[in-house]
Order: sequence, then structure tokens, then C-alpha cells
Amino acid sequence: MMPRTDFRKVTPIALAIGLAGSTLHALPANQRVGFDDLRRLDAAVAEAPRQNVELRGFMLPADQEGDLVYEFLLFAAPGACSHVAPPPANQVVRVIPERPFHADHMYQSVSVSGTLLSEHNKAQLYVLDGVRVVESAFRISAAVVDAIDMRPPAPRQQNSPWKRLENRKTQP
Repeated sequence: MMPRTDFRKVTPIALAIGLAGSTLHALPANQRVGFDDLRRLDAAVAEAPRQNVELRGFMLPADQEGDLVYEFLLFAAPGACSHVAPPPANQVVRVIPERPFHADHMYQSVSVSGTLLSEHNKAQLYVLDGVRVVESAFRISAAVVDAIDMRPPAPRQQNSPWKRLENRKTQP
């Protein structure tokens, strides 16, 4: 017989995560998560449990002075807002470092450790093509930020009907 779950003790976001098949609800301290894990979260949940996580990605400074960054947005890929529409809010994390971070360049790859909270926010940023409004669904405050060497993710394969037609032409 299966043990019964007392859903009165399950937080709304843990329930949403559990239903989505993610193991994010049972994280040990500073468990590394990815942007795919964030995609599975229900960003509309107002009360999120505190989750200590490590997340790696590419930063876009929102508040900086010289090379000191006081706040930034974290994305899965560099150039996420340049020349293309910003990613959905559940793929953007607002990060407020514990100490100002010395950035070498825009879209620097970083590792961020801290408490992940669900918080909807809008930021107005200047990017290569001008000013953009970028929404984030998550926040990490008092974050420990470290520069890392990380390659951008490979582009996703597009399922284009034109590709199938081209393949048919080349087959005997």
C-alpha cells in the first residue's frame, strides 16, 4: 500500500514542483539547479519555500558603477536580450550580490549561490539595441557570486517543415 501524502503540509510551490517531476522541493543546501528546473516552477505562486541553490548562467548588469555590479539579471544564455526578445520571466533570475561583484564584461558567466525566492519583478535595462523591459520570476538576495568559465548552451534544433522538404530532395 502506498503511503498517503498530507497535502496540508506541502507548500504550494513544492506541490507544483512535485507534480512537474522535478526534485527541487527536496534540495540539500546549495544544490546546483539549472534553468530547466526553473522552467518547471509555477512562477505565479506567491509564497515560495526558501531554497538554497547554486545556479550558473550569464549576467546582465542592472545596477553598476564602473566594473562593480550591485544588481544583475541571470540568464541561461549570453546575449539573451540583445537583438531578440527577452526570455520568459521564469527563465530570468534577479540577483543582488552579498558584496559588489567585479565584472570583467557584460554577459560574464557566473555561479550564484543563495536563497531562491519566487518574486515577480520588471527591470528596465539598456542593451545593444536600446532600452528593454525584462521580467524576472525569481530573486536571489545576499548571493555569493563567483566568476566561472562556462560555454553558452548549444542552440536548440528547430523542427522546420522546410528542412523535411530539403531532406526529401536529397534522398534517392
